[in-house]
Parts: sequence; structure tokens; C-alpha cells
Amino acid sequence: MDPSRDIMFAYMQNGELLTPDHGFPVRVIIPGFIGGRMVKWLKRVIIAPQESDSHYHYMDNRVLPSHVDAELASAEAWWYKSEYIINELNINSVITTSGPDEILPINAFTTQMPYTMKGYAYSGGGRKVTRVEVTLNGGETWLVCALDHSEKPNKYGKYWCWCFWSVEVEVLGLLVAKEISVRAWDESFNTQLKS
Repeated sequence: MDPSRDIMFAYMQNGELLTPDHGFPVRVIIPGFIGGRMVKWLKRVIIAPQESDSHYHYMDNRVLPSHVDAELASAEAWWYKSEYIINELNINSVITTSGPDEILPINAFTTQMPYTMKGYAYSGGGRKVTRVEVTLNGGETWLVCALDHSEKPNKYGKYWCWCFWSVEVEVLGLLVAKEISVRAWDESFNTQLKS
């Protein structure tokens, strides 16, 4: 019911009726929340004063402590503890290039050339991604990436779309890298450890 959330009921995509794979006849779109909250095949909406008691709400949308398995969760009612529910998306970032099938020619000349790594990042709650960093050496040093926010905030200042990032690295740096990781921050200083 919060107008700043931009929640919508979608029955068309790109000028065509939704297909069954995308939720025909109607799908709920809730920006900034996990896809499990974006119900497909919607036929009715029930507005209730209490939390849903749906099996999926309790058994599929939780992140429990690492020591809690399904048996313990059932025995001690961990599934019903509201502090473990997944709602807003966590901040996340992804490396999209170099790709798995990409081939870089390696010779004395090309190892000194710059290579542009790219990816995207997003955060839940409509929070703007404010920084992305890449490491080629397991986190010893981090390179700050350039950000491209192609989306403008809504009238409430919320950002719902991915932002794109890029950073130039030397091909030699990629050649000797044992692990390449990316991490992002949002305007609330939420961050990832590394991914």
C-alpha cells in the first residue's frame, strides 16, 4: 500500500499479453524484493491485517542461521521467526565480462594493454548503489569502478534498476589473477564481503 514502492499488477509485457511462463493472466511486480514475492498466475488479491500463513511464505522465504537444518527448524519453530524472513534484496554485484568463452590474445604487447571489465550491481529497498570495487588479488587491493546509473530515481528518490559498472585493468593483471572478485555499496553503506 506504500506508493513509493512502485508495486504493479502486470498483464502485459512489451505490448503483448503475459505468457504463462511470465505469469499469465496477471503477475505482481514488487521492485527491490526477491522474485519469490512477485506472485505469478494471479487471479485474486486478499488484503489481510495479519501476515500470510501460506506454506511458501514460511518454508521458502527464510534465511536461517547456519546451524539450523530443516529438522531443527521444524522442531523449534524457526520457520515462524519473523527476523529470518527474506524481504528486500541484499546488495549484490556481478561480473559480466570477461565472459566464460572470451579469449584474450596474449603477447608482450597485449599484456600491457588495458582491458575493460564490466558488470552490474543492485540493492533492495530502492537504495542507490554508490560504489563498486574489483580485486584481482584476493582482496589485498581493490580498484574503484566507474558507475553508470541509466535509471533516474522515482519521485520518492527510489532506485529499482541495476546500475552498470566498468573498470580498466591490465591484461597482465588478469593473466596472473588467481581470484577475481567484486563488491558493492549502497547509500546506506550496506556492502558485500566479496563475491
